[in-house]
Amino acid sequence: MEWYKFSPVDTLFFKGADPMVMGENHTASHIFPPPAHTISGALRTAVLIQNGVSIKEYSSNETKAPAKIYNAIGAPGEPAPFNIIGPLFLVEEDLYVPAPYSWFVEKEAASGQIEVIKGQVIESPLLKCSHSHFFWAKGKVREVTSAGGMWIRAQDLNSQDSLVTLKRSEDFFEIESRTGIALLQNRRVRKGHLYSFNHARLKKAVSLLFGTDVTLPLDDKGVLRLGAEQRFGWYEKLPEEHIRLPNEGDLYMSLSIVEGSQEANDTLMATGKIKYLGGWDLHKGFHKPMKGYFPAGTVFKEKVNINCIRIREG
Repeated sequence: MEWYKFSPVDTLFFKGADPMVMGENHTASHIFPPPAHTISGALRTAVLIQNGVSIKEYSSNETKAPAKIYNAIGAPGEPAPFNIIGPLFLVEEDLYVPAPYSWFVEKEAASGQIEVIKGQVIESPLLKCSHSHFFWAKGKVREVTSAGGMWIRAQDLNSQDSLVTLKRSEDFFEIESRTGIALLQNRRVRKGHLYSFNHARLKKAVSLLFGTDVTLPLDDKGVLRLGAEQRFGWYEKLPEEHIRLPNEGDLYMSLSIVEGSQEANDTLMATGKIKYLGGWDLHKGFHKPMKGYFPAGTVFKEKVNINCIRIREG
């Protein structure tokens, strides 16, 4: 494993999949933290830049770029031959991972020390579908909601204590609205049309953390351009022994989004709202096809990919 800490120098913008239709809406949805495949693309570009290979060389013909480049980041237009773990949030020395969707908290629970209901679940016929089994909390008479979508300190994930530290995504970053002009295909200004975008600015002492399952030909420190508008920041590799992830139990929780597949559907236990994402294909110069993903924190009965870590039922 190779672990990277990323600290942006300014805001970051990752556009959602919702279309912007002229005359109907002028505000783009945003995603934060960014999906794993966005980070994968940024790392592939960084490998090209640091090894003195132009994107044109890389895209045109395999003989024009060193073979080690294609071995490291794959052929243009093809999926990367490595996996991204995360991204996660690092607050000084505390590592935060997604909270499992199989945990429950009281509705409207704020950030901080929160009592969670875990390991006390029964199968509910009301939440059962043909290909998966979903679970709901039993026991106390009160309104509860899934803790999925929140974040928990990594060392608390397998804690036996019902009181754990949970945070919401907005505890790690602030939203800044930016307004820009619309452009025609020839890059000239479209008169009378403005669009607004929501940028994310990480709070003080907060960084993004992500890992790769291979060693890439990258410097130990450098610049990484991440997201739209080529926003950039500084990355540095962290020693693997400094990253401690729990990995005990009979269930598996994903640290990142998981592409919807038959394997994932068959072993699914608890999840949240499906995310539909696309992206931009640099090689084709066109949008990637939309795909459905289970959100980070989804719980499975089996390990469906490298992003899954073991967790206890209670």
